[in-house]
Amino acid sequence: MSVRTATQLSLQFRLGSVPGTTPAQVHAHGEAVMRELLDLERHNPDFTDSTVSTDALEGTVTVEILVLDEGDPLRVLHRALDLVRTAIHAAGGATPGWPVEDRPSRVNMAAAQDLVTAT
Repeated sequence: MSVRTATQLSLQFRLGSVPGTTPAQVHAHGEAVMRELLDLERHNPDFTDSTVSTDALEGTVTVEILVLDEGDPLRVLHRALDLVRTAIHAAGGATPGWPVEDRPSRVNMAAAQDLVTAT
């Protein structure tokens, strides 16, 4: 068995939807982002356990992931933002004005934990 560190992040973003966007469209986009995150997980061993939830009434999407083998909080945040942005683009979304200065509206980051994985 080996020990890996993991940091859990919960990132909430306010959606910039066009007028007339239906709740079903918001939820469908969240599902598409989720599919893309799962595809990224298959090709990137440094994160896992992605989840995406949407709130059409509030106009928000929340993404939760575990970033592995990185203990520096700023590097964890940057990696998570890179992964989320990649998934959004792959799902057909856009991220105008994205630089890190445009932070999520809410970020929760749990202290790094030790995970034991079978080898």
